[in-house]
Amino acid sequence: MLKGQNDEMQKILTDILAGLRGKFVQPVLDENSRLLNLLEELKKQDREGIADLKERVDRLEQKIEEIPLLVLSALRDAINQAAGEA
Repeated sequence: MLKGQNDEMQKILTDILAGLRGKFVQPVLDENSRLLNLLEELKKQDREGIADLKERVDRLEQKIEEIPLLVLSALRDAINQAAGEA
């Protein structure tokens, strides 16, 4: 009789643990998975944004490097034009 009671208690405890897992643990695991996916998407967007920003900074640096040459060319053209008018 004791063996039967132990088996029945074991079954009841197993059912209780399965219920607890379904009601409490699994929703937490599901939410954690959802949050992980959201974080991965945000990281992907951040990487894309940083790559775009780096590209823009590179283009800006290139334009800044061109400015002295443009100024010198404009001065040269102005001097040539003034010399031609004289």
